[in-house]
Amino acid sequence: MSNFSSLRLALTALEAQRRGLELAAQNAANVNTEGYSRQRVDLESIGAPAVPALWSRYTGDGGGVRVADVTRFRDQFLEIRAALEHGANASLDAKRASMERIQQLFDEPSDSGIQQQLSDLWAGFDDVANHPSDTASRTQLLERAATLAASFNTAGDQLSQMRTDTIGELGATNAEINATSAQVARLNKAIKANTIADLPVNDLKDQRDLAANKLAELSGATLHTTEFGQVNVVLNGTALAQEDHSADILLDTSGSTVVFRFTRDNSLADVRSGKAGGQLEAVNVTIPSYITSLDAVATSLRDQVNTLHGAIAGSLAASATDQSATGNLQFDLSLDGGAFATTTIAGADWSGAGAAATLQTALQASVDAAIGVGNATVNVTGGAGNPLAVTVAPTGTHTLHARTTGVNAGFSRLFGETAVGTDGVGGRMLFTGANARTLTLSNDVAGNPDAVAAGVAAGGPVDGSRALTIAETAQSRSGTDATYRQLIARLGADTRTAQRRSSIQDNATTSLDSARSAGSAVNLDEEMTSMVEYQHAYEAAARLMAAIDSMLDTLINKT
Repeated sequence: MSNFSSLRLALTALEAQRRGLELAAQNAANVNTEGYSRQRVDLESIGAPAVPALWSRYTGDGGGVRVADVTRFRDQFLEIRAALEHGANASLDAKRASMERIQQLFDEPSDSGIQQQLSDLWAGFDDVANHPSDTASRTQLLERAATLAASFNTAGDQLSQMRTDTIGELGATNAEINATSAQVARLNKAIKANTIADLPVNDLKDQRDLAANKLAELSGATLHTTEFGQVNVVLNGTALAQEDHSADILLDTSGSTVVFRFTRDNSLADVRSGKAGGQLEAVNVTIPSYITSLDAVATSLRDQVNTLHGAIAGSLAASATDQSATGNLQFDLSLDGGAFATTTIAGADWSGAGAAATLQTALQASVDAAIGVGNATVNVTGGAGNPLAVTVAPTGTHTLHARTTGVNAGFSRLFGETAVGTDGVGGRMLFTGANARTLTLSNDVAGNPDAVAAGVAAGGPVDGSRALTIAETAQSRSGTDATYRQLIARLGADTRTAQRRSSIQDNATTSLDSARSAGSAVNLDEEMTSMVEYQHAYEAAARLMAAIDSMLDTLINKT
């Protein structure tokens, strides 16, 4: 090898060590850059020519060193697994957040929650039972009932608004998914072009992997590596990003269930995990289930109270079913708040077989004559040695009130279990509404303390027995309180489960991220060591070049 060849050898050393020094500096500069992967130069020796010559031979020791490649430290298998774990973590985190928001909404136990307001309502009925003629006790009861209904309205509205807000968040997630999938496709295209052109792609791959992992975290998709260093992001069998193409999805809220669809053909995008999957579950399952449960509590309260407060009903004991010596039995009925009309039925012997049907037919005919056909339904059961149970109920959305006619005992005899206010009128519902959002005091009692039914027709309007019976329903194992306690117990259990699962998954994800970081993250101590190594190697190559230069100077100028 000539001395000029030695200069070339020293030059290759300078260039290679300088490249290594620059790459170490690049690593150190990006120590805090999200998604950046540590890189390293792979050096290889430049050996003798591989093709022998016919009349000459190579007598040197080698041609120096060159950079064969720049290795990017990234474990693709860990990246694929990380996408799955991050998707699961994002989904569970969204579920946990939804449960915590619902739990915060109910805020139980507390001094102002629905449970306490239910207790206050039953205590109000107790006060009315103890002081049935006290207007203040009745007024207080109505205020507590109105406050409780308003609390149900607020809780129902907040749950519905929570669902609406989550749908809005899903829309934002949808836009982010589409933007990120398009970004992955663009980076895939650039990586393929640079790979074919033998240009650097490591920084592009870092950006692409960061975007692909973000897309997997948002949608729960999986990653698949392909040729030319590209990555496909696949959502349960359908690609969101495939090579240099991306597929947009849209949020379909037109049905009762919110879903994602692919824009290109309106086919269903099966999102089960990721942030979007957790939000979808909150919108379609979690929040609606608690809306349904809250509605069940509200309707239970309505029916539990109204059955005792507003039903027009009575019972003839077996010993009293023979009313043949009574004469006419009369009572007044009012339909939809209109004028009262007298209903008359002749007393008869209703003790034998078929007597229940006979009484029902006679009562139905008299009721129809008083308020019109089809507006109320009479039902009579029992008889033949057993008590006769008698009820009359309005049909559809009608309301029906009943009272005594003059001194006639027909009302108290046939409908003696009807709760009546201080004016002797029965059939008033305390609550109306189809669900928690619409529960309210009925127009029959709102602002009218005298309409609160404390007694029954058979005992008198101020006997307090019916108010006491309503108050005692608080102890029912199937009543409103029990139903509400079950809801709160389920809410607590569901929230703890969501928190526990999210915590476990978070630990697993953190552990995996640590494993990824150990292989790809920049370690400043290592980079400083590399800088020193490359610096000394560079200085050695420079000394070699200086020595050769001195030799050539001696040879050329001094020989």
